[in-house]
Amino acid sequence: MGYIMWPIYLLLQNFGWAIVIFTLIVKVAMLPLTLKQQKNMAMSQLFAPKVKEIQQKYRNNREKQTEELQKLQQQGYNPAGGCGPMLLTMLILFGMIDVIYKPMTHMEHIGANDIASVTAIAQETEITGILLNEYNAEDLALIEEYIAGNTDVVFISEEHAQLTHAFAEDEGFTKDFDEKAPATITAEDISKYGSLFITQETVANDLLGNNSRLTAETKQKISMVKTRYNGLQKELLAIQIYKKYPETFNSSNRITDEIKDQMQNLSENMMFFGLDFGNTPKFLVFEPLLLIPVLSFLFSAASMLLSQYFNKKNNPETANAPGMGGMKVMLYIMPLFSLWIAFSVPAGVGFYWTVNYVFSIIQTLLMQKFYNPEKLREQAEIEFKAKHPKTAKVTTTAVVTDAETGEEKTVTKEETLSQKEINRRKLAAARKADAEKYGEEYDDSDDI
Repeated sequence: MGYIMWPIYLLLQNFGWAIVIFTLIVKVAMLPLTLKQQKNMAMSQLFAPKVKEIQQKYRNNREKQTEELQKLQQQGYNPAGGCGPMLLTMLILFGMIDVIYKPMTHMEHIGANDIASVTAIAQETEITGILLNEYNAEDLALIEEYIAGNTDVVFISEEHAQLTHAFAEDEGFTKDFDEKAPATITAEDISKYGSLFITQETVANDLLGNNSRLTAETKQKISMVKTRYNGLQKELLAIQIYKKYPETFNSSNRITDEIKDQMQNLSENMMFFGLDFGNTPKFLVFEPLLLIPVLSFLFSAASMLLSQYFNKKNNPETANAPGMGGMKVMLYIMPLFSLWIAFSVPAGVGFYWTVNYVFSIIQTLLMQKFYNPEKLREQAEIEFKAKHPKTAKVTTTAVVTDAETGEEKTVTKEETLSQKEINRRKLAAARKADAEKYGEEYDDSDDI
């Protein structure tokens, strides 16, 4: 997906519009597959009465039912004929998740080593911001002493066992911990504090271990930062920290000016009408980003309702057939699935999913108009009759003379003939009778 999205992003310089155009291109590319799906559904409707008859006749004999349904499949019945577009849509969704989680990789094509440098700066900046928090003065003082060489001061000992921080019980400390981070963080700050937890594993274990006197809140928040940057979202996290501390990155000599420009591009281009597509919407938090899950749910429900409406309208005889209950279940599952997706991944993924449903609704309406299911069903019936002409078992009798004895005897033979051959033989018999009636010689070569 990244190689398709990349040129669109370069052209439009906006993640949101790139997603819209990408989704449109995918829908157009999938149109032949969608049309084939419509034709498969039309063909399946021809078999619906036979399928229903088999299911009822052999409802207590699964083996025989399967055998008879397989015979229908040899004639063109395909129960899974409509699954292709849905499976492809899900594969594209997972591809888009990777693209949106990794905009540095897919959109700006930043190399792996440079991404590692950027994410390291972001991680160290975030940890430094936690330590420089104004509520965190006493934890910072402990770390300062540790850096100065008094390493014992950070460990719980008999001497320090009863020591607690004055703000540890302060309710504001736990509630507003991240709200007091400094506006700027220098390269010196990062080198002094952030790198302690990233590049020096032994020191990190000391400061975050069970015997450390740092407050639980500080240890927990730093551990969470380290964990998050080991996951899929590290590129998005780096962009968020860049937005918060752009000067910190721009003053760093660990990344080139080109990388700094690319980070600036991403920080701007991930925005779409005031919505940051790198952030994940939060459940029950009333913010502009909540619009994405809401729209995802509504358009998913609208698409399911529209599909069910046209299914009942175009195929009333099969709408309540066995197996169609799954479609009704999808009516409830897909909107809830869309809502879950939108709250589980960055807003860019939810936006793609929403736009996909918008185009699906438009496509459904256009298909209904230009590829009417009734006409497709008639066409499918004509094609089926051409491939599978009607046959019938016919018993014929003939008087033959034995070549050895000269005796005449009647031979009865049962044949399976097509309707065309039956008609030809009837016509030949009628012509022969007319010839005998009028005393004419009958030539059967005219009936071939």
